[in-house]
Amino acid sequence: MRKALLTAMMVMFLAGWSAIGEATAAKLQTPTVELERVEIQSYFPYAEKPTRVPLVLAFIFRITNPNTFMVGMEDMRFTYGFEAKPGEFFDLNTPTVFDTMYIPGKTTNQLRVVSVLDSMVVPSTLAVSSGFRVQALELKIPDVVKMWWEQIGDFSFGIRVTEGVASFISKEGGVLATFEGKFPRK
Repeated sequence: MRKALLTAMMVMFLAGWSAIGEATAAKLQTPTVELERVEIQSYFPYAEKPTRVPLVLAFIFRITNPNTFMVGMEDMRFTYGFEAKPGEFFDLNTPTVFDTMYIPGKTTNQLRVVSVLDSMVVPSTLAVSSGFRVQALELKIPDVVKMWWEQIGDFSFGIRVTEGVASFISKEGGVLATFEGKFPRK
């Protein structure tokens, strides 16, 4: 009898706890993450091999909290790629941020994520991850990399952010926000 009563109480407790969790999670609205712009953080003129030339970009995101209470962004990651031909993007890097940022209710914050590309690493990345696609588009990897380094200042090609995920926490629970974007916006 005691065992049955204890089991029944545990089941009721767990069911109640589950219902509280569901009701609490329903209160938390998912914050939005939007790519606002891309900036050139640092630039060096392109040079032929064997010189390494860094290209340092800053991705500026607008993070909006639609809730009336504060939320914290614990981490964020995204993949970005450059356009080699109209509509043809090649993924180059996946930055990850582990800095916690708190966003008051009904407020928008900005987050700057800095990422470095290396002119000697990017060709290998393209060859390994997209070699067949590069050939199918009749592109030459050294020419594409040179074009990206030389034309980045004018943003004459698109930059695409995909696979973006940000993790948010609050007193009401946690939630994941997904995002993507392009720059410049056309």
